[in-house]
Amino acid sequence: MIKINNKNLNKLIYISTMKEIVGIKTNYKKKLTDLLFINDQKDSLVKNTLNFINNKNFSNVLLWGEKGMGKSSLVHAVIDDLISKGYKNINFLEVLSHDIKYLPEIIYKLSSIKKKFIVFIDDVIFKPFSNDFNILKSVLEGSLLSSNKNITYYFTTNMRNISLSSNQTDLDDLETKDIQNSIFSLSERFGICLGFYRCSKDEYLQIINNYSKSFQIKEDISSDALSWSILKGGYSGRIAFQFFIDYFNRR
Repeated sequence: MIKINNKNLNKLIYISTMKEIVGIKTNYKKKLTDLLFINDQKDSLVKNTLNFINNKNFSNVLLWGEKGMGKSSLVHAVIDDLISKGYKNINFLEVLSHDIKYLPEIIYKLSSIKKKFIVFIDDVIFKPFSNDFNILKSVLEGSLLSSNKNITYYFTTNMRNISLSSNQTDLDDLETKDIQNSIFSLSERFGICLGFYRCSKDEYLQIINNYSKSFQIKEDISSDALSWSILKGGYSGRIAFQFFIDYFNRR
């Protein structure tokens, strides 16, 4: 049986080797103001989280799209922002993606506790019809475990439908359609789907400028930031933040 040892902390993580949910202290470095060009996503996630906390209608949320553009950062920043504003009746539980098979037991344990839990799983991807794929479909919608008002799910993935396409080539059109419908049925179980897209060079430089203000850097570092982006192979919020870590390490 899963044990809970939260030490009165709002942030938790499930450790499968211990069969225990433990409290964890974090010092997350990104704030909502650090995350640019995703204002609609911010507003939607904040509103849904407040609805969940305040016993209003809420949805499970899928954040999907381009890597490094703020999916998991937004989830963490929203939680940190609300906790800092005094919303203490919220608990954030991270479950690692390879531990999805334990979700039914975890949800059963949480359902008997009179607290609110956001279950967060980062970077999810499935093979079609795998055990984890089927477990998640059932837990999200259809199972007796999916009707809990004190639990919601925030997942991130790089793929719109969370699942890889089937590589079977010996199927007729009807069988292919049935497989695709089953794959789509997982993402459709999320009431809110938030897309994240690759940023342009100009947007990347605006992110750099925003971080410069936050870190109180007065000199123009755009040339160095562009060189860094070439080294890393693209433009994204993650690459911008990694540049500043490297920049400070070199000072």
